Amino acid sequence: NPGSRILCVGALNRENASAKKGKKLVMKQIEYINDIVAKHPDDFALARTPQEVRDLVHNTDKTIFIHCIENGRRLVESPEDAQFWADQGVAFITLIHLMDSEYGGSAIRPGFGTNLLNLGARFRRKHKRGLTDKGRDAIKWLADVGIMTDLTHMSDSCRKDAIEFMTENDIPPLVTHDMFKPIQNHPRGMEEEDIINVYKAGGMISVPTSGVSLEPHKPREDYQKKLEAMKDYCPESIDSYIFTYNSVHSFLKRNAPEALNNSDIDFLTLNEDQRVDLAIGFQSDNNGWLNHHRPRFGDEGCFPIEQDTVYNPVDIQGLAHAGLIQDHWDLCESEGVQLDPIRRSSEKFLRMWEYFLENRGRFSKE
Repeated sequence: NPGSRILCVGALNRENASAKKGKKLVMKQIEYINDIVAKHPDDFALARTPQEVRDLVHNTDKTIFIHCIENGRRLVESPEDAQFWADQGVAFITLIHLMDSEYGGSAIRPGFGTNLLNLGARFRRKHKRGLTDKGRDAIKWLADVGIMTDLTHMSDSCRKDAIEFMTENDIPPLVTHDMFKPIQNHPRGMEEEDIINVYKAGGMISVPTSGVSLEPHKPREDYQKKLEAMKDYCPESIDSYIFTYNSVHSFLKRNAPEALNNSDIDFLTLNEDQRVDLAIGFQSDNNGWLNHHRPRFGDEGCFPIEQDTVYNPVDIQGLAHAGLIQDHWDLCESEGVQLDPIRRSSEKFLRMWEYFLENRGRFSKE
């Protein structure tokens, strides 16, 4: 298990599934993971609590699965639904996916396919695409049973509403795979203000590892100039990931006092807990749904392969499969990328999950 040892495995719900069919589909995927663990107990384990994760990390060499769900559409209609998913060991649910739902508006990325899928959203006014009352209820119901809400895929107005609502109710927001609006200037990009507010509320963001997803789109002028100044930049390769990740990391470093609600701190003198609080996670769709990095060298890359040169596998294959994730990190480090925020992201995630479990039953009472 090099590169990733703790895997949050997201069961994917269909956009058009009924409540009954959606639940059945998600349970089939959860049971599939449970079956792998049961058949291969020497290699895999399922963790239902943060402490179980820590115990497995320190006392075994197993790969650790954590259940989560992408697309909560029709899955969280009541407190009883939330409890059902908690009983399955689900740590977080991405409440909204590719279409507007009963919870709020979905982010529409540029492109014919995504626009066609969520076509109705183009005719709804912005104020009608925010977080709905059902969305607020779902966030509270999930928090009450110890499940985090992932704000990824929410429209700009829905995300802002959710961050505000969660801040008011002491519910830390999780954002697992949205982008950075100063570079990816479309609805899946998070504004700088929203990123700061996520961390101020005790939450965390993650950046996709996909160079395709992180390819700049109408970037802000200062970032466009940085791109133009880069030598040998290969679009949609690991270069796109490194550029966005470094930009997000630099932004958080500059704004650490505000993000941590402490005007007296300086990034260079942060203690370990504060550094964990500013962790940046990573995410990757390894189910074949998403393109990842293209290679930088070779027929599908930007530059020719030179004889007698030793290349990192990601440079000549791209991020072709999950087994190359360690090579991805090695290549990042060889290019001077500071990965400490990535290394601390597991602990940040576990602390967030612990907070939810320790405060079960509290949120709907307030």
